[in-house]
Amino acid sequence: MDLEVNAETTPRWSAETERGLRAAGWFPGRSLPTREWETTLLEHGGFGIHDAARRFLAEFGGLESRERGPGKTMVRMGFSLDPTAAEWDDEIFDVLSEEADTELYPIGSADRRNSYLGIAPDGAVYIGMDSVTLLAETSDRALGKLVEGIR
Repeated sequence: MDLEVNAETTPRWSAETERGLRAAGWFPGRSLPTREWETTLLEHGGFGIHDAARRFLAEFGGLESRERGPGKTMVRMGFSLDPTAAEWDDEIFDVLSEEADTELYPIGSADRRNSYLGIAPDGAVYIGMDSVTLLAETSDRALGKLVEGIR
């Protein structure tokens, strides 16, 4: 007997992640225009947005969590999903993209702006400043890791 997973009954995140995202301002169905971010980043950094970045920013752009302290497997470092944090740092993103072997588009920063967050066209999220690390294969998993403090 095959079991089907029903997307309507399978939670997108853990209850803890959903609470953290709601506290940061997210709600189901949230959708923001991204044109202003796109224009700013194109004019000031030469960043050309891709679909994964546009979808992510429409739903999560502008959220900020200042939660710091113990997490599940690492310290919660807080994050801001404001892509313009990197508007003048296109050279850093060029290096991070080269190291990740994919085109990263800025989606925000973490750890009091000590690390940038970037999203690849396939939806994978990376974190870094001097070097880059894959945070998670999907943006939903990346948000869970950021909110809950998971390495």
